[in-house]
Amino acid sequence: MAELEQEIRALVSKIIKVEESKIKPDVNIFTEYGVDSLLGVEILAGLDKKYGLDIPEEKVREIKTLNDIIRVARELIAKKGA
Repeated sequence: MAELEQEIRALVSKIIKVEESKIKPDVNIFTEYGVDSLLGVEILAGLDKKYGLDIPEEKVREIKTLNDIIRVARELIAKKGA
């Protein structure tokens, strides 16, 4: 699933306009990189477009870091495949 991590990192990087290598996986993207609610929605829309993921509101509230985005995406992709 390293490919998934890289794809999500690239997606987030493009949306928040921060180099991929500078995005720390465990840092709060909202406070550290100035992500606001509109950028957050863009990230979710990007995940939906690329992977067909409709992220439930309770999962959205869990997302604070790049690792959170990857974890939630993995969970939902696994659920879709089940």
